[in-house]
Amino acid sequence: MPRRKQYKIPARQTAIYGAIVAELQKNPELADYDMETIEISVKKKITPRIRDIDKAIDNLKRYIAVNKKFIRVVNGETIVSKKDIAKMLKISRPTLDKWIRDGFIIPVQSNILPNTEVFPPDLILKQLQNQKNKK
Repeated sequence: MPRRKQYKIPARQTAIYGAIVAELQKNPELADYDMETIEISVKKKITPRIRDIDKAIDNLKRYIAVNKKFIRVVNGETIVSKKDIAKMLKISRPTLDKWIRDGFIIPVQSNILPNTEVFPPDLILKQLQNQKNKK
């Protein structure tokens, strides 16, 4: 992944330079630092995306078609753990965690198992297809 673009300006060029220096000088650890070299930097935002969403959708569809009878259902609720849905999608757990953090996949609270998030494959499939259609 390429580095994000970064924009830097010398703090001296800003109208608030004096306030920045005054605030930094309150910190005794910065007594030996040159306040003339203060820079302000801003990094370009990165829009999160799923690189190969079609592959993840295909993997999940294939898993559901072949292994439907092995997906655990308790009292009408599909119980699929984070580990299992990652296996079904053929992605790593850290990748799944990132997709959850970025809002691509939203787990649901189990009605049967207290304090447990579950990943019903049909719901996850719909969520991924919605993400694909947003592109």
